[in-house]
Amino acid sequence: MAATDILGRADAAHLLRRAGFGATPKELASFAQLTRGDAVALLLGTKTRRSRPPAGKPGAASLAKLQVWWLKQMQSPKWRLHEKVALFWHAHFATPWSAVPNPAQLARQNGVFREHGLGAFRTLLYEITRDAAMLEFRDGVRSGPADPNENFARALLEQYALGPRDLAGMPNYVEADVVAFARGLTGFQLGPKDLAGRVELDLFDGGSKQVFVGNDAEAVGVLGVEDGSGNPLPADRNLLDLLFTHRDSAGRPTLARFIAAKLWEWLAYPEPELALVDALADAFVASGYQTRALVSAILLRDEFWSAAARTSTPRTPVDFALASLRALGAKSSLATLPAALARMGMPLFDPPAVEGFDRGEAWLSAGLLQRRLEFAQALAAGRSSKTYALAPKKLFDPKSTDPAALVAGLLAALDVVPSPASLQVLVDYVAGGAGLDPKEFAERTLRGEVALALSLPEYQLH
Repeated sequence: MAATDILGRADAAHLLRRAGFGATPKELASFAQLTRGDAVALLLGTKTRRSRPPAGKPGAASLAKLQVWWLKQMQSPKWRLHEKVALFWHAHFATPWSAVPNPAQLARQNGVFREHGLGAFRTLLYEITRDAAMLEFRDGVRSGPADPNENFARALLEQYALGPRDLAGMPNYVEADVVAFARGLTGFQLGPKDLAGRVELDLFDGGSKQVFVGNDAEAVGVLGVEDGSGNPLPADRNLLDLLFTHRDSAGRPTLARFIAAKLWEWLAYPEPELALVDALADAFVASGYQTRALVSAILLRDEFWSAAARTSTPRTPVDFALASLRALGAKSSLATLPAALARMGMPLFDPPAVEGFDRGEAWLSAGLLQRRLEFAQALAAGRSSKTYALAPKKLFDPKSTDPAALVAGLLAALDVVPSPASLQVLVDYVAGGAGLDPKEFAERTLRGEVALALSLPEYQLH
């Protein structure tokens, strides 16, 4: 389908779920009138966002402030896609508070994801390489010529830029490459209050190194990232630039394929087809590795609008919670939401593993699903904006007494289509409250109906 096609409500809801965190009925009505191309362009915008969270003193209170601040940014209609991409990079370059309990450093890193998240990936990779939180977490500040630490070097190759194996299952690097990268990444140091490192030449391994033997990216010499004055080394000696010249066993740009596939899975569905990955990788390369161009290419692909992209991916806890609040018109200070997200398996600023957060079906494991249902019940029962404030009378048609119509209105707001059996359960539940007085019906039956709807298996996917 063409980028000039008018969205309509269903496509608008899909776009605002995947390229944001859900939508209000008013936002859906507005986007439904736009073409695909105009809607994507509106979400992407043209401006670079440079906001970063407030950094307080080390301690649990500062972590909570970081988390609440970010959740409020995710709720911003103007910046929803920017924040969705920043969340992707947060998971991609996972740096946990539990290992780096420094609010100033993590606030700076979060700002990097926002400022450079839609810009040149080369710039983002450089900023992360010298980022204070990453240098602390991956032991970069403790890596010198006498004992080069391989932690960040291995993560750079395996998790951040190339992946351990290409799409044909062939290795993208060997152990000697890890060792050489570790030597070339020595020397980054931090002052007491520095939020980004700089190479000190007396702590840099200036010996000759060789990487990617037999690959287009093969290089030998004094390889590194920057000189002692903060200037980048020439591309033929710069380890970060060499990553962009690396080719996989099919002769394709390894990094472009790796990032394109991973970002597609974040925004659309898992295990994309090879031809699709290559089309996206080509767009990424042609743009000079601008992430904005890659995201635009993803959102304008017909496959993004397919049934597979609407029903194959479990919502992350952040998606589940924020989309529910938005669709139901619930008010919240968000103060209690970080703890709820942590129970659901997604503690912001504190990814539980070096690989980031869970993905796919892991979000719906028995334990995490139970925590998700507890959030649904708390939201449905909420009567205070300090936690969650839901007003059933504003959500349901107060003049309607038809159970099927009341259920249909709720399902439309949530944009979910349940199975016939689930639909009947919802209708029967509302019908069971028919004998209650209006106030009790609203406070018991309708709130219970919200909890049931948020617990639908179909609502856990998007």
